[in-house]
Amino acid sequence: QKKRYHCTEPGCQKSFTTSGHLARHHRIHTGEKNFHCLYPGCPSRFSRQDNMMQ
Repeated sequence: QKKRYHCTEPGCQKSFTTSGHLARHHRIHTGEKNFHCLYPGCPSRFSRQDNMMQ
């Protein structure tokens, strides 16, 4: 598949086949971590729900 979605961050040359993969990658640059650990008292946060569940 052709990688049609390109990261626009300065200095980043990454490209992706889907807009969803680009959106997931973009969180690396923003530091966005919207998923909080479900264990009481745990301060961990994650950018992806599947990583949180592991």
